[in-house]
Amino acid sequence: MKINTLEIKGRKFLMTAEFHPIITLSGKKILRYQAVAQFYNGEDFLIPAEQTGVLLEETAVNRKVTDFIFEVICHVLKMKETMTVSFILSPQLINDIDYLTQLIERCQHNDIAPQRIEIEVSNHLTYSQFISKLPALKQAREYGFMVSLGKFGCGNEHAERLQLFAFNTIKIDRSLVDGIARHPAKLSTLHRFLDSVIPAGTDVICEGVDSTADLALLNRYNAGGIQGYTFSRPLTFKQLQLLEGF
Repeated sequence: MKINTLEIKGRKFLMTAEFHPIITLSGKKILRYQAVAQFYNGEDFLIPAEQTGVLLEETAVNRKVTDFIFEVICHVLKMKETMTVSFILSPQLINDIDYLTQLIERCQHNDIAPQRIEIEVSNHLTYSQFISKLPALKQAREYGFMVSLGKFGCGNEHAERLQLFAFNTIKIDRSLVDGIARHPAKLSTLHRFLDSVIPAGTDVICEGVDSTADLALLNRYNAGGIQGYTFSRPLTFKQLQLLEGF
């Protein structure tokens, strides 16, 4: 798999991609993969996720990273026609209609149906920011992309936004999911989201499912799919090839 060199503020980093399996609660089927950029410094040490956010604050850097991830996604989807892949689109780029047009043009160039790609936007947006981005979200949907809302449960739970745009998927943030077997308050909040906040018919993915005790409770509440270490850690491209057989 291709490895890119990325220069940020005079420092050089190596950038590659990893693939997070999103799995049914039973663990018997992989629903899709989330493609995420992974960064290493000049000494080949992995940059922790909490530090990469600082590296990606600039729009120009975000665009380079997203270009790389989208190139990887197109490469993978051309190799296996039954797969679907998601990726996170930064707030700086989601409002750029021209950039969305470039993404759909890449799909057309690679003969890939956009319905096989899910664009994830973060629930960290304020309500006013969300409203300003609605035209871009609707444009992405018109192009044929699936659109998901990530980080739900981390503090900006305006139910109104779920009525204004019909997301294909809602991803419950790991801060709410991790430890529900030990913290009844977390479980109660999660149950409320699943029962009355998230619109019926919307796919739900719970992130951060890292224990069998948490998984057992999610099975009870029929939460949909999961993303976490209970079944699999993130995969390298070679591991993805072996698992999917391409």
